[in-house]
Amino acid sequence: MADTTRGTSPAGPPPDTPEDDVAPLSVGRRLSRVLATVVAISVAAMWAYALWGPVQRVSQGTFDSPAFPEAAQPICAETLAAIDALPPAYESRDSGARADVVAAANDELAVMLDRLDAIAPPPDASDDARMIDEWLGDWRTFLGDRERYVEALSTDPGARLLVTEKERRQITEPIDYLATVNDMPACATPGDIA
Repeated sequence: MADTTRGTSPAGPPPDTPEDDVAPLSVGRRLSRVLATVVAISVAAMWAYALWGPVQRVSQGTFDSPAFPEAAQPICAETLAAIDALPPAYESRDSGARADVVAAANDELAVMLDRLDAIAPPPDASDDARMIDEWLGDWRTFLGDRERYVEALSTDPGARLLVTEKERRQITEPIDYLATVNDMPACATPGDIA
């Protein structure tokens, strides 16, 4: 007797092919997969850039030109050597002797600032010039604090150096920061009063 069913072989239904097993993805699922892949690649690229990106990082406050720091460092080093040659203010036998030592150091700092002013670019010439002008202004403020300390010692043996604040920090912090990032360590505030 003949097989009356059409399209089937006597051995059973044809085996499944890989195309039959995979249901087509909807547009939303395809878009989700593409989006997830893009996000994963973006995150990986961001981390690669953060870890191995540009090696040369410039600190905020770094001058574009090394001209001022190169000229300033020897001036400041000379002043620092003169201050270091004075007896430490904190070892003075009384407040009058301490005032004399601090006043002598202040004289050295005033000369240093005049010399730095002479080599500074005009304040409106560039960003460097603006930062240098502000930095020298901060230095003059700090020198004024030191001069008030000398005056206070004449009436109060227990007087302390009171440092002006700038942006809720002692003004010495921006002075020292700019000196450090521009490779002029001798131009940071001295620790002679500590």
